[in-house]
Amino acid sequence: MSYGFSVGDFIAVGKLIADITSSLQTTGGAKSEYQELVREFESLSAALRHLDRLDHGATHSSVVDSIKYAALSCRYPLEDFMQKIEKYDKSLGIRNQSSRMKAVSEKLRWTFGHGGEIRKLQMYLNVHIGTINILLMEHGLERMDLNSKKVDVNAQQVRRQLDSNTAILENLDTGLSSQTSLLRNAHSMLGSLYSFVRGDVQTSVQHFCRVINEVCISTKQIYAVVLDIRDNLLDTRWTYFQACVKVEDALGVFFSIPAECDYYMLVTIIERKFETGIGAADVQSGNYELCLTQKRSELITAETKLMPGIAITMAIMINTSTASYGVCPMPGCGSTKASATVGGAFVW
Repeated sequence: MSYGFSVGDFIAVGKLIADITSSLQTTGGAKSEYQELVREFESLSAALRHLDRLDHGATHSSVVDSIKYAALSCRYPLEDFMQKIEKYDKSLGIRNQSSRMKAVSEKLRWTFGHGGEIRKLQMYLNVHIGTINILLMEHGLERMDLNSKKVDVNAQQVRRQLDSNTAILENLDTGLSSQTSLLRNAHSMLGSLYSFVRGDVQTSVQHFCRVINEVCISTKQIYAVVLDIRDNLLDTRWTYFQACVKVEDALGVFFSIPAECDYYMLVTIIERKFETGIGAADVQSGNYELCLTQKRSELITAETKLMPGIAITMAIMINTSTASYGVCPMPGCGSTKASATVGGAFVW
């Protein structure tokens, strides 16, 4: 149901109350004769201001609209009373220019002629303000009852969730010790939470404090790791976008090449490294092979695609004919003792 009022109605009634109060203060001498009536006007004005400040969002309902409509119904009696006292305003008010005898006469006529209407208006205001207060109390009780029901519903939802979580935890596999420990901890936390809901605040607070301390310690450790990572970040301007190829040459020296290189680039690098020194003659004559470190039986050839992150091992092929002389063919070794191994090879 629409009552058809707005904020402007509250402003109009408030201005009307202020005008009547001002007229009584100048006309009847409110400080001595109309204190009760002025106090009723002040109470009514305070009640209207409170109603005007009611939230129209979450608290908007037909009850609030009916309270505001009932409160604004006092406008018509107040307007009627204002019209009756306006004709005395010029003769008894602060703008009075008539003789003292005429002012006294008008004041007496006002006092005896409208005393009953003043008492009637005062009674009406008492009842009206009382009605507004009762309606506001009823509205407050309704809100309290609604909030209480919401609290009950939330408590039931929490209990159902706790029961559901407990059932899920009971159905988990407890075979592994780590899972058993995890389930016990979770069940303990759920029990602590349920005790907290029932009112066991002290135990729950202690448990939560321990959990918070553990979380704080873990957070500090993670933060320290993050700071360490931040301080050791590589300058990506001088790095590759993918893992390099790791190569071990015949002398056991490791070096890396970009994954974008092909077989011929790798051969060029190896020949440049062995341009002089140990193994230079074998490399220059092509007496070497390249194979995968993890799978030595797979050789690296011109058709092989160098994948990012692979490891390659270089091996120089030794001429087996030199073994007949009884001297290790490795340059600089000179060993004359060799022992046979499986497959027909010798270890010097």
